[in-house]
Amino acid sequence: MTLKKILRPLTRKVKMILHYFRYFQVSENVRMYNWVNPPAPQDLWLAQFIKARNLLPKNKKMAIFSVFGLRIMMKFNRSDYKIFVPRENLHRSNWQHYDDLLLNEKWVDLVVGFDYTERENYIRFPLWLMWIFKPTDTYRDIKQICDRINNPHNSSYTDRKFCAFLSSHDDIGRQEIFDELSTVGRIDCDGRLFHNNDDLKTKFGDDKLAYLRNYRFNLCPENSDAEGYCTEKLFEAIFSGCTPIYWGSGFCPEPDVLNQNAILFVKIGKNEKNEDAIKQINQLNISEKDYLDFARQSRFSDNAPDIIWNYFEKLEEKLRKNLCQNRN
Repeated sequence: MTLKKILRPLTRKVKMILHYFRYFQVSENVRMYNWVNPPAPQDLWLAQFIKARNLLPKNKKMAIFSVFGLRIMMKFNRSDYKIFVPRENLHRSNWQHYDDLLLNEKWVDLVVGFDYTERENYIRFPLWLMWIFKPTDTYRDIKQICDRINNPHNSSYTDRKFCAFLSSHDDIGRQEIFDELSTVGRIDCDGRLFHNNDDLKTKFGDDKLAYLRNYRFNLCPENSDAEGYCTEKLFEAIFSGCTPIYWGSGFCPEPDVLNQNAILFVKIGKNEKNEDAIKQINQLNISEKDYLDFARQSRFSDNAPDIIWNYFEKLEEKLRKNLCQNRN
């Protein structure tokens, strides 16, 4: 065993401790711990939601935690209220220390996650909601966004290139699906993985949505497969008018919200093959009519605005119940 392998677990623990002490001050009485610092704008979504609805008493302090730090540090934090926001699939082996979602920890007031579970201190509010919608959006705003995404003219063919793939690391099977899909056409990779293009940075100033509007397809697999684990990747493709080539969520992502027939599913994993999917993608890519027939299906269900608004209302209800009162 090399010295590097011996030191790797220690190095990771040091980084996790540092993530706690590098907290981000959102406001006078709200701090974020165990996040990548500085957090992405979407990471501030929950704090902005709480502020917009005046859910935190002025004399109380709140801490919003994520997973990039040691959980023991959360226990000894002295904030009046603590919220845990899992940004990852915590049922993977590398997240075993958070596998219980902290649901049995009395010092956590609320967990906001991906899982389908019913607990008094838990609410399902998947990450994609914080990427596509603003914390101040009204039902009317949500309806307008859904209508815009469902507009057939959100997708086009002649002014778009084949496929984009944005990823920073190589999970099992990504090389294989990349190689399979490359038989259809060139895949532009502006992320660290398979990097072969710089347009995202040089032409679009790292605006991912604007960048994706130049492609017919977006290869957008999750980093792991679990029921309910659906991140922003699939929705960014849909929002930009791309046809998503997707893996994850048990091949049934957000079934109440999304038209599953408007998604191209692929299998990713060791020795997985996708002959039928590749044939379909190739046909859609060479035929403008076939592509537009597929891409211009409604992406969201008819009930999507009501379901999404219900997420907003339930989150506010949970926050009021779990946070806006003193603990017994």
